[in-house]
Amino acid sequence: MCWRLDTTWHLLKAEVPRLKRLPSEYVHEHVYLSTQPMEEPHQPRYFLQMLDHFGPALDRIVFASDYPHWDGDDPDEALPVQLPAEIQRKLYFENAAGLYNLA
Repeated sequence: MCWRLDTTWHLLKAEVPRLKRLPSEYVHEHVYLSTQPMEEPHQPRYFLQMLDHFGPALDRIVFASDYPHWDGDDPDEALPVQLPAEIQRKLYFENAAGLYNLA
């Protein structure tokens, strides 16, 4: 989505003169994403590759269990692969702490 916004912005800059930066920069600065609901790749081994595509936006993804719904995710089983400790810390704690100014 961000790639498409950036491409379109380059073509239609005159229609949005107040935007001084790429639309994706505004998205990465102001939008947080959660892991629930999650579109998982067909092959779980590609999940880390998918996270890698987020790049700096990985700091804007927070874990969501979907609690209290009956089909909520157990944090230990919510993601299709075991994450490296650094990414796990970001998704399960650091990103949300930053969002809510708890860090």
